[in-house]
Amino acid sequence: MSKRFDNRSVDTFKRDIKFGTQLERYFFREWIGKILDDPCVRITDWDNNGCDNDGGFIAHGDTSGADFKISGTLNYYDMKRPKQMTDWPIELKWVPTAGKLTLKEADLKAYVREEANILFIYNTGKANLRKPKDYNLDRHIKNIENNADYLRYGIMWHWDVKKLYREAKRKDLFQPISYMGNKSGIVIPQNQFKWYFSEKKWTTK
Repeated sequence: MSKRFDNRSVDTFKRDIKFGTQLERYFFREWIGKILDDPCVRITDWDNNGCDNDGGFIAHGDTSGADFKISGTLNYYDMKRPKQMTDWPIELKWVPTAGKLTLKEADLKAYVREEANILFIYNTGKANLRKPKDYNLDRHIKNIENNADYLRYGIMWHWDVKKLYREAKRKDLFQPISYMGNKSGIVIPQNQFKWYFSEKKWTTK
């Protein structure tokens, strides 16, 4: 079985990819609506990056890299001048379980190569928000929305993605990840998230 499938059958892999892509598209659209209220990040345009992101199976070719792209202005308080974003690649990572983030070495390498940013949306509560066995997307989204108070998000900008990758290589932090088909990766515990991005609440109430 191909390592690409992470010890899954081809049919299961296809279903997982389609479900995950549809869920990420939902999250990205929701995030675009929320980021409009952020005074430091002004998004003026966004689109798919590369393929159409419909979740269809791509049998051959390089499927790594960011799924979306954004344009606008980045102007944090500690910046000397605003940064203009023009078609900046941005990858969305949904993390349904609390406590850690896991990133594959090959993915990080691809993100560094294309100067991609990573948008993390993650669960900090105890609710089971993993992919349901019946692949019922609408019911799963309702479950996520019912637990939205426990969701957080943060952006690891491309300069921090590069910093993480170089640090992991230098310190030999990449290790085989059993639940990712033993592919090489790095696990970041929640108490270290602040080293790479600012955490924000998914809900504003």
